[in-house]
Amino acid sequence: MVVTDGFLRIQQLNVQDAAIWARIYVDNKDFLQPWNPVMGPEFFTVAGQTQLLQKASEYWQADRGYGYGIYRNGEPNPVGRVTLSNVVRGAWESCTLGYWVAKQYNRQGLATGAVRLVSQAAFASLGLHRIQAAIMPRNRASLTVIKNAKFKYEGYARHYLKIADQWEDHEIFSLIKEDWELHEGNSHSQF
Repeated sequence: MVVTDGFLRIQQLNVQDAAIWARIYVDNKDFLQPWNPVMGPEFFTVAGQTQLLQKASEYWQADRGYGYGIYRNGEPNPVGRVTLSNVVRGAWESCTLGYWVAKQYNRQGLATGAVRLVSQAAFASLGLHRIQAAIMPRNRASLTVIKNAKFKYEGYARHYLKIADQWEDHEIFSLIKEDWELHEGNSHSQF
């Protein structure tokens, strides 16, 4: 699946891109480390990325998660990743949002654009009702992204996730389909 707004596109992760993803993660290891769980050495290899991308494909097929690469239109290589994980159907119809953009592409609106595109996919194509994001209070850049994408603050979760080997508090945000329809539902994005 590809979703685009004319400037940016997100597309399903592909196992054939394992070498590209390994290189991006190696190049951004220090930049991403403060915001991620501890990753072992295998994570930064082609073999490690191949395993992760195969798992992402399995999750996609099982309707458990949807991982996308973030691309600037006209460019072949990704600049980051956006993911809908922990998909739960039934009465909840919800998921968890994760995203990052490589250091050299920060502060260009790419993360905000990708969050808007993945929200469109979640609500217009995947039939979800709610997207939740958890962000550490000191991650100002991510807080700016989520607010610009019209997510609403819901609360504060103590020791919510283990990041960089430490239990970290997180602020919880959500976007529900009805709010998305008010702000983004009439955009010019296309599948």
